[in-house]
Amino acid sequence: MNNERGEQLPNPEDDPQLKDRVQRLMKFLRELVKARTKPVRNLRQHDNIIWLSGNLLSMSIEHSASGGEVLLRARRISLDDAPAVPVGLRGWVLGNIADSASTPTLSEESSGVDATFERWLAEWRMWAKLDQERRPFWLLYQDLQKVFQELTSRPESVELVLASGLLELSANAAGEDIRTHIISQSATVERDESSGDLLVRLSPDSAPRLEDTQLLTGLHIFDGTGSRSLQESLIDYTSPVADNIVVFLKEWAARALTTTVEVGDTASASRTGRALTPAPALVLRKRGAFALVEYYEAMIAEAEHDGTAIPLGLAQLVTPIEPEDRIAWLERTGSAATVAYAEDPLFPLPANREQGDIIERLIGDSGVVVEGPPGTGKTHTIANLVSALLAKGQRVLVTSEKSQALRVLRDKLPDEMKELCVSITDIGRGGSTELNKSVAEIATRKASFNHRASAEVVDGLNDKRNQALSRKAAITEEIRALRERETFKHPFVAQGYSGTAAEIVRDVVACGQRYEWLPAPLQSAAPSLDLPQFRQLLALASQSNPVRAQRAHQTFPVIEGRLPQWPDLQRACEAAATIPAPLNPAAAELLQVLDGASPATLAEIGDRCKRLQFAVAAVRELDPALPGCCRRNTVRKRGPLVVEDCQNPRTPPRRGAG
Repeated sequence: MNNERGEQLPNPEDDPQLKDRVQRLMKFLRELVKARTKPVRNLRQHDNIIWLSGNLLSMSIEHSASGGEVLLRARRISLDDAPAVPVGLRGWVLGNIADSASTPTLSEESSGVDATFERWLAEWRMWAKLDQERRPFWLLYQDLQKVFQELTSRPESVELVLASGLLELSANAAGEDIRTHIISQSATVERDESSGDLLVRLSPDSAPRLEDTQLLTGLHIFDGTGSRSLQESLIDYTSPVADNIVVFLKEWAARALTTTVEVGDTASASRTGRALTPAPALVLRKRGAFALVEYYEAMIAEAEHDGTAIPLGLAQLVTPIEPEDRIAWLERTGSAATVAYAEDPLFPLPANREQGDIIERLIGDSGVVVEGPPGTGKTHTIANLVSALLAKGQRVLVTSEKSQALRVLRDKLPDEMKELCVSITDIGRGGSTELNKSVAEIATRKASFNHRASAEVVDGLNDKRNQALSRKAAITEEIRALRERETFKHPFVAQGYSGTAAEIVRDVVACGQRYEWLPAPLQSAAPSLDLPQFRQLLALASQSNPVRAQRAHQTFPVIEGRLPQWPDLQRACEAAATIPAPLNPAAAELLQVLDGASPATLAEIGDRCKRLQFAVAAVRELDPALPGCCRRNTVRKRGPLVVEDCQNPRTPPRRGAG
């Protein structure tokens, strides 16, 4: 790239000013995320907390559970109502009878009802004892039910963790009140469809993690130099509620805090306002953005290197770039030309014209924005696009705010490609299992890959595809020919019917009511009317008017002997088609003589001409000198034609009958 003076300019991806603008944008976004993700140092700011430190609940916890195993089962139980107050005691019983933790009493102003009250109170105490045993589990089930609904409706914004190591510091000790857990592990809530119980399961492949750096950084009482080694030692514990977790808490307090705290198994009132206890709990909280902050920091550090080219996606955030410049940018940085994989895409799913245009638009740009309401085929289009790019040897990254959208897209891909997708979705809901399965399938296929066999399969599929394309082209040509026939105008089909096929059909339909009485088909081996129907038609026709009535007595004429035979008719047609030769004056005079003669006279003349021809032929067969002595005169008179014999002038002439 040269300037107006012909000097070589650096490519945009190496422009130091553009790189500086990108770095400043990344730093701004990092600080913005930090400001929005202030660490929560007080449990009251979380969405929900379910304490697991009660005696009965502690016995229900599986302390040895690890990642993927069930930590707690909340059974689906119901509570009974307190026994009703007898009629004689109404108004004299003090206290809330529905509260099993508070025993009701009898009013001092009552009289004569002590025995009744004692009997009812004995029944109430039996109910209260059972209620106190079952209510914690009932409350646990209700709380987990709410958590389950929140995780289902907002999986992208909230998470459930099993927390332990409750650190309590007063404002005098830490500068602000702190009451938060420092150890957590991802968990999820499932429903047992057979029993209706709710199961708290530790996320597969998860492990306890130390969150002291994210929570306490910036406080003068925290020393984070040993956090990495403490995190490594935490790997030895199966979960935050492991039996010996107090040992780790003591080690952490000694190395990470610059102030002394009381570490114990159970929470107790601390005179110094400094305590650290296991206090296990299920915490429903908003997802943190600490990983996003680290991601921004990694991008900033990478951009500071001199030899690093600016990614096109980041450059577009700070400066406008034309489509042709974006394409050239990608090609200079090692990306394949978009035209290479946009031509002749291989779509595994049906696609309409609009969906096919999307990949064609990639030829002239680096990206395409597809918008539309739900159900318009966006996921269907993305599945086709991903498959087409993979068929061209491209690597495709698909991101989404919600993991459910990625699962729907993965389900639309062909079965042969599903297991090749490295799916990194919600780890807390089986995403890690999907990832392991995908990686294992890729490794298996790579180990069993046979280049020759695969090439044969590819060639066979290409042949089938080419044959299908040929059939498609032939069918398309047939359709074009059929459509062309539809536009052809027929000059004349039948009386009153002409034009295109559609016009003729419309004319036939328009006249349908006039001729609907005539049964179809017209041309058939048997008559459309049987004998009784024909007689009925004849009777109706004869009764319609006098003229038709006379037709009943009419008969068809006998045509035998009246019509010429086929050879005669053919000769007559040929003679009529022949152009007559010019007539000589004698012939013209003869036609004038015969003009007006009757058919009988013309027939008689024809017969005599034939006899005359025979006589002339006989004379010509005599002595050659005799014909010269003969003469023939034809005299026109008012009667028959007179022919005089030149051989014997005295012989009276013969008269034709006539």
